[in-house]
Amino acid sequence: MTLSDRDQVNAIILCGGRSSRMGFDKAFLRLGGKTLVERQVEFLKERFGKFILVTNSPWQYKAMSRVKIVTDIVPGLGPMGGLYTGLKNSDSEYNFVTACDLPFISQDLASYMAGSIKQGFQAVIPHHQGKYQPLYAVYSRSCLGKISEALAAGKLKLARLLSEFKVKKVAGNELLRFGDPDVFFRNINTPQDLRLLKSFEH
Repeated sequence: MTLSDRDQVNAIILCGGRSSRMGFDKAFLRLGGKTLVERQVEFLKERFGKFILVTNSPWQYKAMSRVKIVTDIVPGLGPMGGLYTGLKNSDSEYNFVTACDLPFISQDLASYMAGSIKQGFQAVIPHHQGKYQPLYAVYSRSCLGKISEALAAGKLKLARLLSEFKVKKVAGNELLRFGDPDVFFRNINTPQDLRLLKSFEH
């Protein structure tokens, strides 16, 4: 992705709200002196022109700069509802979408996927260990129609909707070019995960 492309692709971070398994908002876990969401913005700021945070607790993010904070258009619809809200609020056709609880995100992989979507795809999604990673992906706003239909029908599983899109799958050696996928897609769900995360600080 070139410097001129940078302003044509936004980054959407799905922050959600209180995590039942963790007991508090995972976006505010700290690694290397920064919260997870601050860390993601810092990692990605050179590759994406604008940032949109989708959260149900916007008051917690008031101190953050360089981001647009939005709340779910229809609350309670999970990641698919967050994706819909992020895309609706974006002024870019193409958007890199991720969840806030992925601390080891690769800016090079994100940038590569953002460049790939311009080859005529609606989504570019990594595929690792037999499954897609739909919350570490790039989506076109042309996906909004199908997402809206699925939400209206109460079909909230994003992975099941992917067959409705023209998807470029990034897998195998194409994915390994950017490092270890087990690190990229490591997310934090429990206190045990948090202890493991802390071990990467040293």
